[in-house]
Amino acid sequence: MNSNGLKELFYDSDLILIIDKNGKVMYYDDYDDNLNMLKKENVVGRSIFELYPFFKREDFTVFRAMDGKEPILNEYQTFTVDGNKKNCLNNAFPLINETGVIGGIVISVELSSKAVKRKIRKSTSRYDFEDIITENQEFRKSLEILKKVSKSESNVLIIGETGTGKELIAHSIHSNSSRRNKPFIIQNCAAIPSSIMESILFGTAKGSFTGSMDKEGLFESANGGTIFLDEINSVPYDLQSKLLRTLENKNIMRIGENIEREIDIRIIASTNEDLARKVDKGEFRADLYYRLNVISFNIPPLKERKEDIKVLVDYYINQYNSILNKNITGISKDVLQILNDYDWKGNVRELKNVIEYALNFSEDGILNMDSLPQYLMKTINSEKKERLTGGSLTTMVDNYECKLIKDALESCKYNILKTAEFLNIPRQTLYYKLKKYNIE
Repeated sequence: MNSNGLKELFYDSDLILIIDKNGKVMYYDDYDDNLNMLKKENVVGRSIFELYPFFKREDFTVFRAMDGKEPILNEYQTFTVDGNKKNCLNNAFPLINETGVIGGIVISVELSSKAVKRKIRKSTSRYDFEDIITENQEFRKSLEILKKVSKSESNVLIIGETGTGKELIAHSIHSNSSRRNKPFIIQNCAAIPSSIMESILFGTAKGSFTGSMDKEGLFESANGGTIFLDEINSVPYDLQSKLLRTLENKNIMRIGENIEREIDIRIIASTNEDLARKVDKGEFRADLYYRLNVISFNIPPLKERKEDIKVLVDYYINQYNSILNKNITGISKDVLQILNDYDWKGNVRELKNVIEYALNFSEDGILNMDSLPQYLMKTINSEKKERLTGGSLTTMVDNYECKLIKDALESCKYNILKTAEFLNIPRQTLYYKLKKYNIE
């Protein structure tokens, strides 16, 4: 986020709160405080847990940003105090110096506040395509194509395993669209209980159910801009038809209202599952899938772009050198070999965590084997042992062949024809081997 964007974010906020690492309030400014009814001078020096005793530590966006050492942007939060429901959009940032995390700042907008109607301009995206690190030529080519189509108004479906950077891609698409200066709202659908998902997305009318208030949903909040629905595969089937109508008719209806409200938004959705398979199983609506999948973008897992491991390692070493006040210059050949051999089920996010762990247990110089987390070493040793003690040669060959077929199926999105072509074998042979190894 540039300095002008940060200024706008401060200006358009209802609450600005800065705490130290223990939760002691260092700065407090509430534009429309109808919750605590406190002045600045009565808050500074007190614990954040005194101000919000109904919150546990894990409920605070700012603590999660501090624990993760990364900003949390545009997170929707809802809670009830004394019968009054509050709906906020939070941006939280860790404060870090050479000693580590020293505190955090949270900037919050109350979506249900009348003051918001007068002055809010929502947050825009923070990342661009230049922030995506890769040496993989195929991935680079696909990013260049995506950069061009980002300028269109078409919906985008991002497909990728957990930890591959789907949110980073979504930020980049918005940054390169004509909506770049408009709202960019992020919502992880898997993080919303299904019982309240409809009200969060579409809003509520006062009196529609006990305690309900007039409240705009996320689609209204994103009006004019982009909404990123992460893990769209988690949306309940019975809500998918309403989501489809919104995409087709460009309007929404709050719960308890008969008024259609026109909206102008672009949808970016992501999934860590194969939505086509969910459609085949009857778990996801085919018409919604095709409406979301106008532009499809696949993020290759880290295990398929091993050339990126070294460049990502160097990037995160440099990043954590600054955060942890270290002077690590690189990694040993043995460590690089281990990182290249590892399967990386958690993808780039897991690699980042491994480097942070390693720097915490290293002095100046290079990272060696002793710096790596135990779980990673146990996994690699277990795989080696399995290969060496797999029984007869025939058994070991069968196990290896079974793994190759499973990997090929996953890479080809379970398309039998493409998988057979990828493995360069007849379809009949592939069907035989699927049956032989009991692969579904």
